[in-house]
Amino acid sequence: MPSTIIVGFISIGVTIVASIASLAYWLGKKFAEIDARFKQIDARFRQIDLRFKEIDLRFKEVRGEFSVSIARVIELIRALHINLIDFMSMKGLFTREEREYLIREVRRIIQAYSVRFNPLKPEEAKFILEVMKEIEEKDPKEIDLSKLDRILEIADRWFKEDGCYEAAKLWIIVYTLKRILEKERGEL
Repeated sequence: MPSTIIVGFISIGVTIVASIASLAYWLGKKFAEIDARFKQIDARFRQIDLRFKEIDLRFKEVRGEFSVSIARVIELIRALHINLIDFMSMKGLFTREEREYLIREVRRIIQAYSVRFNPLKPEEAKFILEVMKEIEEKDPKEIDLSKLDRILEIADRWFKEDGCYEAAKLWIIVYTLKRILEKERGEL
């Protein structure tokens, strides 16, 4: 009987080993299939990634073209303002009251924007206000117009950094004041 038990155990062992071997073989095939599918998915993701890179490059190109177009429009608008202001100044169309209004408007812009964070440095804001006071108090022939050129540079930088409407408005107002002063000095 003991040999029958041993034969029984051996036959059960062989059956278990055969089952484990067939299960391992089957799992191996399934893992190979899963691995092949993951490789396909990886390849698809690489294709998608390449497509996204192409799309990103196209967006960068479009963004660049858009930026150039915007810059052209801004320069066109600036040129139109300059032409209009020059013509109106040459004709002497600006009154003293309009000059005073422009000075008040510059002060309003500087005061409104000096309270919040902006590219205007405190010393620039102070400089602009001092120049406005000088324009208000002095004879046009005593005013150093290069100070207005400096304010134009500040307003231009501010607009380029911030894209702020008030910076563009400051530029237009200061340019107008400069042309008014030139007319009052007899230089136009």
